[in-house]
Amino acid sequence: MIQRRPLEYSVFEDAKAARRYDKEIRTRTQNLSKSFVHMAREWGITDGQVLDVGTGTGRLAIEFAKAISGVKVVGLDLSEVVLTLARENVQDGDVPLRVSFEMGDAEDMPFEDDTFDLVISSNTLHLVRNPANMFNEIHRVLNPQGRFLISDLRRSWFGILTEHIRASYTRQEVQDLLNQSRLQNWTIRDSLLWLNIFSKD
Repeated sequence: MIQRRPLEYSVFEDAKAARRYDKEIRTRTQNLSKSFVHMAREWGITDGQVLDVGTGTGRLAIEFAKAISGVKVVGLDLSEVVLTLARENVQDGDVPLRVSFEMGDAEDMPFEDDTFDLVISSNTLHLVRNPANMFNEIHRVLNPQGRFLISDLRRSWFGILTEHIRASYTRQEVQDLLNQSRLQNWTIRDSLLWLNIFSKD
């Protein structure tokens, strides 16, 4: 197994790079959002408050709000550069009143306790300095009946292809981090490239 190599820069600061990234992920995020929506529907989520941690340019938050019309989605990210694009992307669609964005840290979220019914996150875990803190914050901001779904890359020999896979975690490492946190009632499902962490039924 290759050693984990955290990314030196994990927050977008360059507007051109952010726009290029947004263009690259648009179709991929539309496909990814279907799995998030499917899980939410299995849980019976048709309304309520949803938090997208590490929202980036907002594509997942927007697609989720389009698919489940009763929810209000808040996207959280540390980069004002990508949040500017996220707000533009909302205005291009038909869900501006149900999606908003806030600047903030996944390890110290600017929300009250028990605020959200669902927390989602994609491709963010490997960018966070201390994922156990992110898990603690998810636990804090979720209401007692709340659910969570976190998807991220899984470190493997595919790390020779991209620095993001080299910066990601193995299943065992994620399990250890979860055990260090206050987040409970979780299960992990992994595949060739991905790890999914979600609420048990």
